[in-house]
Amino acid sequence: MTNQPTKTQAKYLSFIHAYTEAAGEPPSMQDVADALDVSTASVSGMFKTLEKKALIERTNGEARSIEVLVDPASLPKWRKAIRVSMQFWMPKNASQDDFDQRAEEVIDLRKAQRRRAKNAVKFKNRMTPDIYRFKITLMDFKPAIWRRIETADTNLETFHEHIQTAMGWTNSHLHRFVIKKKSYCSSRMLSDFDDGVSEPYDDLLISDLVSQHGNKLKLRYEYDFGDNWQHEIKLEKILRDCNEPAEAFPRCIAGEHACPPEDCGGVWGYADLLAALADPKHERHEELMEWIGPVDPLDFDVAETTSAMRAGLPSW
Repeated sequence: MTNQPTKTQAKYLSFIHAYTEAAGEPPSMQDVADALDVSTASVSGMFKTLEKKALIERTNGEARSIEVLVDPASLPKWRKAIRVSMQFWMPKNASQDDFDQRAEEVIDLRKAQRRRAKNAVKFKNRMTPDIYRFKITLMDFKPAIWRRIETADTNLETFHEHIQTAMGWTNSHLHRFVIKKKSYCSSRMLSDFDDGVSEPYDDLLISDLVSQHGNKLKLRYEYDFGDNWQHEIKLEKILRDCNEPAEAFPRCIAGEHACPPEDCGGVWGYADLLAALADPKHERHEELMEWIGPVDPLDFDVAETTSAMRAGLPSW
């Protein structure tokens, strides 16, 4: 159990947490010094004190590795503006909107990388070094909407994130995995929506499922219990002794057709929507054009999908 922070220590912890939430990575020593109007020497001394009291944790030799070990709810809320230090390339003629969008993408990428790093630490003794290739297919729709992805071993919460971003969903609804007669979902979902059947998947890895069900693993991924989007997921190949760097994954290597819009009524509703949008004389054409605009069912790009997978979903 950690020691209680003093008022000054709580202020430091509050800023570190708020900055990490805003930037997707912890602050530098200079960021903390600027925010609290103190010297970097004072910040260095405070960090050592916080570590001794087990209020933070840092990785030796790794910049921006501060981890707050205190429940954020117990800290005072940081109410000042957060100035995020960021460096990324932009063309000279880029607009402010372009800059803002790119900054948001970089922050999302940082947050996703941070979540994956946490998972790697949590499960480091159980994760295999293998790369898993899956084909994800939206069921009951023609022409087929599908993605082929590759991922390192990870827990099912992150796998859910890969499926969402590869397909093009927005994580706006509940979901679960079904394998044979077993159903798995997030423990956070179970706290709000206990279906009486599902088990929490938080500590399950892809390798656990392969160990239990074999190298020809098949599972169903259900998303949005109202629209009832059903996905068939097949493990196609396990790449062992892969020499590519960890940064190469996750990635999409193939696929076809655009993801349906959220809340359009499932596969049958999507078919009706496409028919209405394609026919200017359809009674719902104008209404749907105003709601969602033109939809290109063929729109799909491997590189863009890989970028979305690596950026991950916004923090929940």
